Amino acid sequence: MFALLNRLFHHGPAWLTFLVMGMAAAGLALCSFNLLFLFQANYHLLFTYGAMAAFDGGLLQFIELTAWGYLAIACYVVAEGCLEGLLTRIRRAQL
Repeated sequence: MFALLNRLFHHGPAWLTFLVMGMAAAGLALCSFNLLFLFQANYHLLFTYGAMAAFDGGLLQFIELTAWGYLAIACYVVAEGCLEGLLTRIRRAQL
């Protein structure tokens, strides 16, 4: 996995790196859209109604929100890696 990402960031075609960077930025936007408000609502639900809310799906929803958060972080890391790879290529081309 790391070899594939390294190849994409530093050795693949620049247009493909730019395309993947755009898709990762879109994934970040989709994953993180309204995520904070959903976490706050879930927190309020769980601490207001306790075990009843947890058994009715509040705990599962918390786990799903956490997974969406980690997916958003992964998209951010890919977008930043692509950006760094593109900037490195630009710096090398200027020398």
